[in-house]
Amino acid sequence: MNNTKKHDMSKTMMRTGLALCVMATLAGTAVAFSTLFTVQGTVASYDFGSFGPGHPVPGTVEIQAFTMKPGDVIPWHYHKGLSYVIVARGAVTEQELTEQNTCGPIMPEGPASAFVEPPGKKHTVANPGPGAAIIYWATVYPQGDPDGDAVFVNPPCN
Repeated sequence: MNNTKKHDMSKTMMRTGLALCVMATLAGTAVAFSTLFTVQGTVASYDFGSFGPGHPVPGTVEIQAFTMKPGDVIPWHYHKGLSYVIVARGAVTEQELTEQNTCGPIMPEGPASAFVEPPGKKHTVANPGPGAAIIYWATVYPQGDPDGDAVFVNPPCN
């Protein structure tokens, strides 16, 4: 093999390695938690209001438990149905977008606290540490919806 082919092959391998590293980093950012369990069921009829087709449709009810390590962040998103969150252990913060389309205060949520996420409310959740947090979360979303249980959005603020 001549030097030109070796050089081209080396560049291709470096580009491939770099692309794999970038993809692994992005995948780690998008899924910022470790799932303990997920259980799903179907409700025959649920009205998603402005987040659905305008009439009741079947919905997927999902209950999840997951662990967030210190520094983990769930990016800005919203849900099409009502969501309930219980912080079973540790602490997290939640920040919501206000009606004026500005970032609201960062709200701490400690052990045994709970909060409700109304449909369409853009928010982000983070674990500021020092320890891991265990979260129980329940929601409903349109059955078969390609967005699934959350719609991720561009961060409106930092």
